[in-house]
Amino acid sequence: MPHAPQEGNRSSDLLVMAAWFGIVTGLVEGTAFTALQKFEWLTWNINLDAVTYEIIWISQVFDLALFGAAGIGLAIAARLLPRVPMLRIGVFLFGFAMFLDWLLLSGRIATIGAATLAAGLAAALVRWFENHREAALGFWRGSLPWAFGIVLLALAGIEGNEWLRERRALASLPPAAPDAPNVLVIVVDTLRADHLSTYGYPRPTSPNFDRLAREGTLFERAFSTSSWTLPSHASLLTGRYPHEHGAERESYDGRFPSIAGVLQARGYRTAAVSANLIFFTEKRGFGEGFIRFDDFFHSVADRAVRTVYGRKLHRWVMHKLGNQDLPARRWADSVNRAALGWIDLDPKKPFFAFLNYMDTHDPYLPPQPYRSRFSKLTNPGGRINEFEGQRSPQLTPEQLQSEIDAYDGAISYVDEQIGRLLGELDRRGLKENTIVIFTSDHGESFGEHGIFTHSTALYRQLIHVPLIVRWPGRVPAGMRIAVPVSNGGLPATLVEILGMEPAATFAGRSLVTLWKNPGTYPDWPDPLAEIAQLPFPSMKKFPIYQGGIKSLVGREWQYIEHEKFGAELYRWENDPGQVNDVAKTPQGQAVAAEFAARMKTFLHGGAASSSIGREESR
Repeated sequence: MPHAPQEGNRSSDLLVMAAWFGIVTGLVEGTAFTALQKFEWLTWNINLDAVTYEIIWISQVFDLALFGAAGIGLAIAARLLPRVPMLRIGVFLFGFAMFLDWLLLSGRIATIGAATLAAGLAAALVRWFENHREAALGFWRGSLPWAFGIVLLALAGIEGNEWLRERRALASLPPAAPDAPNVLVIVVDTLRADHLSTYGYPRPTSPNFDRLAREGTLFERAFSTSSWTLPSHASLLTGRYPHEHGAERESYDGRFPSIAGVLQARGYRTAAVSANLIFFTEKRGFGEGFIRFDDFFHSVADRAVRTVYGRKLHRWVMHKLGNQDLPARRWADSVNRAALGWIDLDPKKPFFAFLNYMDTHDPYLPPQPYRSRFSKLTNPGGRINEFEGQRSPQLTPEQLQSEIDAYDGAISYVDEQIGRLLGELDRRGLKENTIVIFTSDHGESFGEHGIFTHSTALYRQLIHVPLIVRWPGRVPAGMRIAVPVSNGGLPATLVEILGMEPAATFAGRSLVTLWKNPGTYPDWPDPLAEIAQLPFPSMKKFPIYQGGIKSLVGREWQYIEHEKFGAELYRWENDPGQVNDVAKTPQGQAVAAEFAARMKTFLHGGAASSSIGREESR
């Protein structure tokens, strides 16, 4: 029978085992996760956490820390309980944790099944260890330095390669025009326009956005091209509608040029900073043209929750402690720090920065004092949470008001943070030479038409978004434009503002004409919005589950066409809540037929322009 190791050696062996198993577990996890992601073998829920190659070293470091903590605990127990076979216990526990990690990786094996199989494999490992104890301990001791070397090599190689890639890209930029202004695009995810005070909301939710509007031009009737993040962001960057760019359910495939790429080719250093780490990420196809794309791993917590056990710990521990928020949500102050840090790196070159803020997305849980700013409750909000399957909860009027209060508080928070960002640009002397564009990717619904959140339909509250353009001395201050427009026209607008040729790179209609030559523009194309069918179980209650939807917004009417349920028509100026569908009335049938014809023209390459005189004469 092998001689049992001495107490001190037993403790050190436990620490060696913990480190070895932690590193190996993390190495296989990170490498396999990257491969499974590439070949699309992950389940939908796991694929929402799709990440970049950094996960290879991050998973090793995280699992090393996790297993190391367990090893320290076992080492202490070994000293306190010298008669307990702690080495065998350690082999079982570390083996079980290693096998369970790998089995849970793809999301295709239920936790209970994975745990049962992992326990069996760990028991077999213990039997092997008992028969090869000295050889096993010697192997773990001897190979541990090599394991640490792999961690350091992965860290240095991956991070060093990214650093070198960015430096090379910056060094290869062509000279920019001597007077080229900076461009800052601010997208506040899930921000409906009618909850901003500058758009007439009675609560003072947005004093900084109000000031931005006074300093620039505001579009009163701006509409997004879709009611959720993925297709809308593709439109914001390419100027194309969802049926053109194809990012309606899957990642964007890069079929059209991005405004970021166009500006980079003209000497701009380009960066995106995203807080929406599910749909606006480099892995979703939005990296083209951006020298830096700052999305995943923005904090220690975000690195942790992107590992197998980090996700489980968040669900098993943090949820039990009452944290129902998004795992490691990226707040506006983090986006600001990342953006300003990048802007400061090379002030000699003009920049194009595209920032996505996630603070107004459900669950509505902004930090205090903003969360309770508009509520009598201490902690309003939190019941609407699509990430926890609470997309359409049953709410009392008081509970619904609580959600709205918390949402307004979130607007107040992000408004203040963006005000600080703009203040920092002013302090750096960048205000006069920076074009600022402020908008949202879509709106939000609070029970209108029985719908909560977004990505479910195309009613006005889901696609009416703020749009403000500021460039002191070049864009009129205090102007408000009433012509309905699409914020998908931003790339074409920027190209024209900057005097770049050819403007035809982007198909959307530039908005510059509307402030240079104010008027009614009866031939202006009606804003189109689209959403493809989303046949997911969580969508069963909503129109989008049954078929795709398209919408055109005219001067007076909004036309909505569902591929299964047919047409809806709302005279939205007189019926902002869209409670009276007039599509089947005699007047409405004629208007709907006209819109249907314009829709058909639009989808086949034409422009759906409003006939204002005909609309208003009915």
